[in-house]
Formats: sequence, structure tokens, C-alpha cells
Amino acid sequence: MTSKKYSKDSLRSYLQLRLAIWLEKHSHTKRKFTIIDVWFVILLSINILSLLFMVSEISISFKESEKLLFPSSLLFWWIDFVTEIFGANDYSLRGSCIAIHCCNVILLYMIGRLYLKKPSDSLFLVAIYMLLPGINFSAILLYESGFIIFMLLLICYIHLRYKRIPYILIFAGGLLNLALSVLFIALGIYAIRHKKTKTFIACIVGFGINMFAYSSDIGGTPSAHFLDALGELAMLFSPFLFLYYIYVLYAGVARRKDDTLMIYISVSGLILTLLLSFRQEINIMNFAPLCVVGLPIMVFDFFNNMRVRLKIYRLKFKVRIFIICGVLCLETFMIFGNKLTYLFSPKPNFASNYYIAKDLAHILLSSNINGIKIQDHKLALRLNFYGINAGNTYCLYSDTKHQTKHKGETITIKYLGVVVARYTLVKNNACRI
Repeated sequence: MTSKKYSKDSLRSYLQLRLAIWLEKHSHTKRKFTIIDVWFVILLSINILSLLFMVSEISISFKESEKLLFPSSLLFWWIDFVTEIFGANDYSLRGSCIAIHCCNVILLYMIGRLYLKKPSDSLFLVAIYMLLPGINFSAILLYESGFIIFMLLLICYIHLRYKRIPYILIFAGGLLNLALSVLFIALGIYAIRHKKTKTFIACIVGFGINMFAYSSDIGGTPSAHFLDALGELAMLFSPFLFLYYIYVLYAGVARRKDDTLMIYISVSGLILTLLLSFRQEINIMNFAPLCVVGLPIMVFDFFNNMRVRLKIYRLKFKVRIFIICGVLCLETFMIFGNKLTYLFSPKPNFASNYYIAKDLAHILLSSNINGIKIQDHKLALRLNFYGINAGNTYCLYSDTKHQTKHKGETITIKYLGVVVARYTLVKNNACRI
């Protein structure tokens, strides 16, 4: 009995020792907590607070409520599970996306500490990432892009830190989504460059399985959407940043001969996105993340080009990045402060699909009304998420269509003191729905 106990303890000690040796051998760097890490925590905290503020300002959209009611992807199955546990509210609805966004920021920061020359460069990298319009959309809206970015960044981090290709993770992730087929393309190019025949054959098989599994996403009448895809990518990245990003990817391939998975994934992802757009309309929010992993390459290129020059010749590089960051800050301000547009015009803006429903539901619930008839089925589905179900006691009319036909209690929705929507609440005996 004693010998068995000793053998188990010996086996446990042996495995722990082997794990410690493996980590010591394959770890790229070891470092202590520094002031740069403190600034990173502060930056991340500010970003999280701004995202939580935005969550408190917006409502569930019709498309989100429809996908939540009839979940067809792992994301919405998970969100449905979370809202069942924590209740139907905006924080449980969007909390998972914010959590995965935080993981992405941390992974990107860790990649920056490994890839970039100075620790402060990593702060600049994550700041650029946090300002990207597409990243802010994926952090608060229910898109799968945040999870795609997480998978890609995790693969790149493992490759950089441990100098190993995470084959299992690549093949597991590559079969989850059509956009992640780029992993097989990137790994295939890597295999050709390093003369890994077996890896290349495995990539062909994996890519074929992905195409077979998601062939329904590629089809229909051929129609060119190249310019649309290019414009959407420029919008999600910011126009000036996107142009500079394309230049950096070209330079990374042609001049610096970068041999990391980041460059292979970024270039392959951009080419695949644009090639598919020649054939059909694509879900740009699923394909844009393929390009995000190349941000460390862009930041490295900028600081490298600037630092190899004398200080008197660095002005044009500083002006270039100042313009890029200025436009990014302006776009971020327009996203988080878009309600300010109602001060100039009460007409719907680009975020109007994410407004009104929560405010209207709170007004109805405060009047002890949890069931209404409503003609607008889209609004009815959104209100259902907040606890306003179908009922026969009251009818709700939009004043834009029925302002002279019905008399009842008027409900107004105001943002910054400006009326953006009016509704009339009518008793059941006066309903015409």
C-alpha cells in the first residue's frame, strides 16, 4: 500500500518536473511586473468602463432578438444560456462579447511584449486596437468576430512564445467557421516555405473539409462586391489606417521576410476576403478579424522606420501617425457619443436600430404594463426581450403613422432633451389592431 502511494507521488513529481522543464525550454521570455503593465491595466479598465457605458445606452436590435429566439450558432446558443441564468438584460446579453474582447486585448498586449522592441510599443498597439471601429462594434454587438479574433491571437501567441505551431488548435479552429479556413491557407504557405510535406497535405485536407462543411455559404448567382468589401474594411479599420496597413503587409512579405504566423494569416485573410467578394457578398464582420492579427506588424514597422532615422527626420512619421490616430479618435467619439447627433436632428442615425426598445419597455413596466398589442412586429420582438409580451389589455401605436386617428396616453422617448419617438397607448376597447 505504501509503495503504491510512493509510486503515485513519484509519478506526480516527475510530471511536474517535466512540465517545468518544458516551460523553461520553450518559453520565449520571463519578466517581472513593470510600470508598463500598470498603464496597460489602467488603459484596459478605461476601455471596459466605456464599453459598459455603451451597453447601458443601447437596446437589443431586431436581428439580435431574432437570432436569440432562433439560435443557429454557438454564439447565440451560449448567450441564450447566459441570459437564462442571469436574466434577460443588456449586461448578460453583451457581457460575453466584452469578456472575450478583454481576453483579446490581453493576448494582443502579450504578443506585443514578445514581438515589439520596446515595452511602451505594446501600449500603443493595444490603444490602436481599442480605437478601431470594427473592434468596438464586435465588443458590444453580438457578432462572432470577437471569438474569431481570440482563436487567431491565441494561435499567434503560442507560436511566438513557445516557438511551436499549435496544430491541434489550428485544425480545431479551422473547422468552426468559413472565415477560419484561412488558418489552413496560412499554415499551408508556412509548410511550403519550411518544406513540411506532411503538414502541407494535412492543410489541403483540412481546407477541403472546411469548404465542404460550409459550402452553403458560398453559392448563389455570382455578383461582384469587391468595392463594397473594400469600403467596409476601410470603415472597420479607419480609411488611413487601412491604407497604411496594406502597405505594411506588402513590406513585411517583400522586404523584411517576416516568418511569423501573423503575417501569413493577415495576408491570406485579406486576399481570401477580397477574392470571395469578387464572387458574392460576404459577412465582413466574420472576415475582418483575419486582418486584425497583423496589427503588431504594422506597429513594429512604424516604430522601426522612425527609430532608424535621426530625430530631425522623424517628423513626417509622427505627422503620419498623428493623422491616423486623430481620425481613429474621431470615429470612436462618433460611436460612443452618437446620441449627440440628435441635438442637430431628431431623425434616426446609424445606431437607431439599437435604440428606443429598452427605454420604451422601462416606461411600460413602470406603469405595470407587461403585455400589449403592437403592429410593428420588429419592435414587438425587441420588447419581448425586456419582459413586454403579447397581450390584449393595451395597444401601442407609433405616432408617425397614427397621430390623428387614436386618442390615449402619449409616450415620448427623449435623448438629450430631444424627442426621438412618440407612441400612443390605447385601451383594448379602442384598439384597431
